[in-house]
Amino acid sequence: MSLAGTLQSLLRNVAPERFYFEDAILTTHNHDFVRDTGFRNAYARGLKASGGKDNHNRWRIHVALWAARVCSRLEGDFIECGVNYGFTSSAIMEHLNWDSLGKQFWLVDSFSGVDERQTNEEEKKSGRLETSEFSKRTGFYNCDVERVRQNFQQWKNTQIIQGWIPDCLDQVQAAKIAFMHIDLNSAAPEIQAFKYFLPKLSPGAIILLDDYAYVGFDATYSAWNSAGKELDFEVLSMPTGQGMIQVR
Repeated sequence: MSLAGTLQSLLRNVAPERFYFEDAILTTHNHDFVRDTGFRNAYARGLKASGGKDNHNRWRIHVALWAARVCSRLEGDFIECGVNYGFTSSAIMEHLNWDSLGKQFWLVDSFSGVDERQTNEEEKKSGRLETSEFSKRTGFYNCDVERVRQNFQQWKNTQIIQGWIPDCLDQVQAAKIAFMHIDLNSAAPEIQAFKYFLPKLSPGAIILLDDYAYVGFDATYSAWNSAGKELDFEVLSMPTGQGMIQVR
């Protein structure tokens, strides 16, 4: 077991209610949400989508659920760019009783890993392409779009689009967008997706970036900061590794 794993196990055994230690976060700050029934049900639905694969990232999902709740009151649909097994989007839809909102949830993914054509030199040097291939071989990346379709049959108001970004984005027939979750593990398609949908974002819309400040994603961090200067927005960096943008 790694040092982090040993420490995590120790803290849970010594004072399990006091410490939160997951996903590179160690804190004694309030984390009552892990015991909330609504949160637990949403997280369980995410686990069902992934076939039980648990990344132990409850605080990351907690942030996503909060953002989704806020955006559920805004005009527009939801979009996820980078679906994988559908953990986060399934948790959101379970949490919001999705079909009751009258919104569409657009789920966009290549289901083929990272697009080598759009990987920059810094990402290549960091081993992003090798990681992508390893993730496909080991099942960390889902390459089976039919599995995803079966998972989302629970809800009527979903649209699954398989393709490379930005080539497939014209298939998203949304007049307004209230929420975006972006998790493409590569800076170029992430920012292209954001720019493509920027004119359709409702005032107050939230864009949640999964890897903005995550360890090993320095190229993504730099690219989003550069885009912020170009387009006049700021990204909130969070200890979960996520980043958040809110449209003015």
